[in-house]
Order: sequence, then structure tokens, then C-alpha cells
Amino acid sequence: MMVTIAGCGALGSLLAARLIEGGIEVQAFQRKGAQLEALKRNGITIEMDRTGTTRTFQLVTASDDPSELKPSKLIIVLVKAHNTGDIFPVHEVLEKEGIVLTLQNGLGNAEKLASIFGETKVAAGMVTYGAYGISPGVIGWGGDGGIVLGPWKQGLDMSWIGDLLKGAGLNVAYVEDPRPVIWKKLAINAMVNPTSALTRMGNGEMLRNPFALEMMKRLGQETVMVAGLAGIHLDFDDLWSMHMENLKRTAANKPSMLQDIEAGKQTEIDAISGKVLQYARNDEELPYTRSMYTILKAIDIHRGY
Repeated sequence: MMVTIAGCGALGSLLAARLIEGGIEVQAFQRKGAQLEALKRNGITIEMDRTGTTRTFQLVTASDDPSELKPSKLIIVLVKAHNTGDIFPVHEVLEKEGIVLTLQNGLGNAEKLASIFGETKVAAGMVTYGAYGISPGVIGWGGDGGIVLGPWKQGLDMSWIGDLLKGAGLNVAYVEDPRPVIWKKLAINAMVNPTSALTRMGNGEMLRNPFALEMMKRLGQETVMVAGLAGIHLDFDDLWSMHMENLKRTAANKPSMLQDIEAGKQTEIDAISGKVLQYARNDEELPYTRSMYTILKAIDIHRGY
């Protein structure tokens, strides 16, 4: 079976490597640029992975042209949230019985993909594996985590995706409704990504810093509150426990928003903190989230995004 990774950056490359290691054929749909050229030329190099060694994995192919890709039963979408609409061309790669799985950050990605591929062709979920870019085609392993996924349209059986990923050695859980999972991932992202981006700390550094932990706690509490307004019940104590475990397990990782800040790229602040703020009932509500959003949005605009 062929799996296509749409957005083969740091996390996409890590998952691709794990799938290849598990005996699955993988190809990449990647926009033009240095990353694509490196993937074509040298494949994916994971530095100091969980085995403590540097290894290289070869994709079947990597291209920005869908006509150069093979039909695929599963497309895993990992492009930045603001680029979700740009993957429309990969529509022609999806097999008739195929599924598109979004493991992206933020809210709204599954809805966008459903408008492109159809609601019955979309699965959604969260991923907590850690990876960070070192140079084009070279990825740092930030720690193992897990994947939780389910069908966007409730009542459909897409458990074969979980079985496929489990068979490749990934830690996967299947749920009937991924919406609470996506909100949980939103809350984790709302805590870790803005805090990391502004403090320039990686996961391990934030874990040891009481002021960073306090900021993340405040951001998490605000997100749990608005999740309730959206009809999604999250238990903050359970969420915080999961968050702390993730930070420990991925202590070597740089969150994606910090990577974007360092690389001068647009952040996903709109899809994360911006989505949380959409549920605010007045301008005084969610002060910590609003502050993070305002500062990081100012940085994006200053950089021309």
C-alpha cells in the first residue's frame, strides 16, 4: 500500500521514516524549495533517533506535481494550517476507497479537507511525536509520542488506518469521534507553541522553568473553558498531566512555532490561539491567550505575512 505524506517537513519526515522503517511504501507531496530538492536527492535523514544513531530513509518519490505521484489509499496531511487549501491538487492521487487523514495543528483543517475531498473521505486526529528541522532533508528526533485518530463523519469505520500505522510500529489509538481529541491537541498547542515561540525555549527547557509552566497553565485553563463553550468537555487536570508527560517524553524537541520563528516563517497562531479567541464572549476574556495572539500576530505582520 502506498501512503502519501502531504507536507513532508520535520514531523512529516519523521512519520514517513517510521512508516518506511515499518515496511510501508511512502511518497511525499511537497512544495517547491530546498526541502523538496533534498528529499529527492538524499531522502530523509534522522539525526540521533530513538536508537541513538543517524539513519537515512528513501521515499518512493517526492514531488510538487501530483502527476509524478502514484495512487495512494492514505494521504496524511501535515502542511501548516494556513496552507491546507493548497493541497487540492493531490486530490487526483487519492484512490477511490482512499482516506485523507489530517494530523495538523489547530482547528478548521478537517472542515477544509471535507470541502475538498468530501466528508466521508476524511479522518482526523492528533499526533504527539516530536521532530525539528536541522537542515533541508535532515530532521532531529524530538521524542516518541502517539497518534489518536477517527472518522470525521461519525459512524464510519476507518479503523484500518490505525491498524496500518500500528503495523508500522507507531503508537496509535482509534476513536469513534476525533473532535474531543482535536480540542485536546488544540489546548496542548495553545499552551506549548506560543510560550515556546516567545521564550525561545524547547520542551525540556520549559519543563524546568516555573514561569513558563505558569504561563502554559493559564493558557490551558482558558482553552479548556472555551472548549466547554463549544460543547467539548475537557478535564484540565487530565490535560495538564498529559501535557507534562509529553514535555518529558519530547524534552529534546523544539515546538513547531519556535521553529517557524527561528526560520522567519509564518506561524500557526491564527489556527491555534486565534481559534480559541473566536469563542471569547468579550474583549476582556481570555487575557493570556489574547496577549500571546497579539504579540505573535504582530511578529507575523512585521514579517509580511
